[in-house]
Amino acid sequence: MTTPFERTRALVLTKDFLQRLSSLGDDVVPLQISVEAEALLRHYPTLADIETAHKGNPQVFGPVPPFSRLSGTADVQGVIDATLLSI
Repeated sequence: MTTPFERTRALVLTKDFLQRLSSLGDDVVPLQISVEAEALLRHYPTLADIETAHKGNPQVFGPVPPFSRLSGTADVQGVIDATLLSI
């Protein structure tokens, strides 16, 4: 069974994955893949959207972990750090 935190983590990590795909050069991934990743990101939920979903439906979406103290891509690193704490 997927927990609300796992669902939120998947959203945040998928966004990071799409961002990385869209920024890689043509020599790494086909241009069509980069373009499709960019198109999907245009309508992808923001952290604020996810937090709003959590407040409205906490049994489906978990809270967005705090990110301010973390390095790297703050969105993703925060979720990864929070995941490691729960292992």
